[in-house]
Amino acid sequence: MKITTASIYLLLIISLTVAFAAGCLKVKNPETKGPATLSEVTTATSVSAEGKPLNVATNFLASTPTIYVCARVNNAPQDTSLGAKWIYVIDSTGKEVSQELFSDGATVSGTKYVSFNHQSPSGSWAPGKYSVALYLNNQEVTDAQFTVQAVQRADVPAPTIYSFKAIPEAINYGQAVTLSWSTSDASKVELSTVGTVQATGNVIVVPANSTEYTLTASNAAGSTSMKVKIQVTSFISDKPELVVTDFWAEGDRVYYKIKNISEVAAKSSASYLYIEGNYKASSLVEVLAPNQERTQTFPNFQWTYGSQRTYRLPLRVCADARNEVGEYDENNNCLVLDW
Repeated sequence: MKITTASIYLLLIISLTVAFAAGCLKVKNPETKGPATLSEVTTATSVSAEGKPLNVATNFLASTPTIYVCARVNNAPQDTSLGAKWIYVIDSTGKEVSQELFSDGATVSGTKYVSFNHQSPSGSWAPGKYSVALYLNNQEVTDAQFTVQAVQRADVPAPTIYSFKAIPEAINYGQAVTLSWSTSDASKVELSTVGTVQATGNVIVVPANSTEYTLTASNAAGSTSMKVKIQVTSFISDKPELVVTDFWAEGDRVYYKIKNISEVAAKSSASYLYIEGNYKASSLVEVLAPNQERTQTFPNFQWTYGSQRTYRLPLRVCADARNEVGEYDENNNCLVLDW
């Protein structure tokens, strides 16, 4: 039997077809590209259902019931192993201990938040310094460090920070952030870059760069702290951009600061004041040069709420309230706070 070239090609095609049908040639499913990395490594007193830290802290009291270590796993291939070793590094006298307390492990893939947590080994954490080493596929990649302070007096309740948050947590340069907090049993509460503050309150800040703020509550029993981080990005636009960066009351007058954070001048506009959702007054704003900030008042409004109230007023100060300027972003004109 004579085999022609055409017959050979036909047999090859038939063989390949049968091979694919039988599963001899398979196309693998795409896998997550590695290598995996860890970011946002920190410790906290609680986490969300997704493992994201809710109350970030690096300084704990010995009476803290549970401490969490949290991290964001990025681009982990299937079946990547994540491990953690908790080490008591230095005791309260400064002596090196280097005692391993706990060891954790999990299998992860993709990008997600992961957390491990432990209760105090014997009813309370030993004062001193701790480190939690984090491993990917049995290779140490980073660590989280925290400090534990002794509760100095049993007759004084330890200070507690119920909440410490920033709204918003990410801004463009020149925009304002409201930091708010709530504590109890503290004889002193301090906020980094601000100083001593009330046990419960809020303050407006305008960070020029990405900044981490620390709130510390202390008394005779010790101190505890929490942190929030504000991400600040530069702002470049071919249109003006007005934001309200501050508000305060003095006597029967109220004041606010307004800033044009763009490189383009903003024409004159009007700002409005709202209290408890109700319009109260307007303020004329003359032309603002690029990056110019100005202190303004509401000339026909008298502040009658005093400064010794036992309640807080929801306020809103809105720049370009009549939409006269034609800004890059028309949705960031209002400063909202409780005063």
